[in-house]
Amino acid sequence: MMDAETESVYEERCGSQLGDEQNEDIADVELDELRRVRRALLKMNQGMENVQRQIKYFNSNVSQTTQLLDIWVRVLSQTMHNQGYLQSPEWHGGQTDIAQLEGLVQRDIQREEEAERKRRAAEMEREEREKEARERREREHRRAEQEAEARTTQVRPRGVGRRPPPGPAARGRGAPTRRGTQRGSLIPPATNSRIRPPR
Repeated sequence: MMDAETESVYEERCGSQLGDEQNEDIADVELDELRRVRRALLKMNQGMENVQRQIKYFNSNVSQTTQLLDIWVRVLSQTMHNQGYLQSPEWHGGQTDIAQLEGLVQRDIQREEEAERKRRAAEMEREEREKEARERREREHRRAEQEAEARTTQVRPRGVGRRPPPGPAARGRGAPTRRGTQRGSLIPPATNSRIRPPR
């Protein structure tokens, strides 16, 4: 038989072994639960991805349907427009439309030609005015030069350009007297208006 101390150690060992086994069982259970949760989350993620792909496909179908509706609306509008033309009493066929279009094109061409003619006429008129102004300035300049030259000719003093009389050294005499003043001198005789020739 075992003593009391040995029995207590044996019981402790058995209890610890039982506790480890219970802990392992609990861990296995929790691990299984985590695995089930993970599988559920994966399924949910896959489901959300499938929903997202279906939504994209639905949006693509809606966009295509909208484009088809727009095309149909344009076709219907053109059909109504053509029907209105066909039922209109003012419409006389395609040849009349072509003739009207040609008339519109011809009218536009005539407008452009008229605008070009007006532009050229305005350019010629401007050049003519500039030419006239230039000629008028030249005439005024020549007239001013002629008037200045005439005034210069009128203001020129008597005896300018004539040969000056010889001095006393040239005549071999002293200072000239009033009586002996040479003809063409600037000092006229005081007593006699007649001009005497030099001696």
